Formats: sequence, structure tokens, C-alpha cells
Amino acid sequence: MPPPDIADPQQTLGQTILLIAVFSAVVLGFINVLRLIGSAMLHRTIRRALDKDPSRAAPLIERLAASGPRNGDDGRLSTILVAIGIAMIAASLVIGDPSWMHEGIAAALFPLVVGTALWLRLYLVERARRRGSQQ
Repeated sequence: MPPPDIADPQQTLGQTILLIAVFSAVVLGFINVLRLIGSAMLHRTIRRALDKDPSRAAPLIERLAASGPRNGDDGRLSTILVAIGIAMIAASLVIGDPSWMHEGIAAALFPLVVGTALWLRLYLVERARRRGSQQ
């Protein structure tokens, strides 16, 4: 009869972290490939418009630039980071092991602080924009 630790392999923390890192890399790679395809389609549209009628290309470029995503909007990212931090704290509390709780809450501080800072930055930018439009 084999020893119990050989017959029942358990996943170590390092293996778990490696699996999470690989999964995250695959998802982020897929998202970036989709963005690259979108950029290629946009460039092809602009190129065709320039080849067909250069005088009508300027309004098309302005319209495409206005409809594109805003790069300065950190609202979604900050919400996701704060939600991850809260979920990590909740998971640590549900597990209930004091050492795990200490490590889980300590790890949750990073997304909470970064998400809160992004929320604060977004709030200040919006406030400055409103004050600028009032003057």
C-alpha cells in the first residue's frame, strides 16, 4: 500500500499561483489580439477612405476619433480592483483561519488602495472638468 501523501496528490500554493498566472496571461493575450484586430480594421477603413476620396476622409477620421473609447476613463478598472479587494477580504473571513485571514487581508490591501486611488483620481478629474465648464 502506497503512503497516503503519494496516493493523494495535493496542489501546492506555487502550482495554484502558476495556474492563475497562466490563465491570466491567456485571457489578457486574447483580449490584446482582439484589440489588434479592431485596430487593423479601423486602419483599413481609414486607408480605403483616403484612397477613395481624400477630401472626405478628414470628417470620417474626426467621427471615428470621437466615437472611440476614452483612454483616461479609469472608472471600470477602479470598480473591478475595489471589488477584487472586497472579495478577497470576504473570502478570508469565510475561511476563518487566523493566519489565512491575516495574509488574505494583507493581500487585499493592494487592489483596494489602487482602486480607491483611481476612483479618487477620476473624481478629481471630473470635478476639475465641471469647474472648467462653469467658468
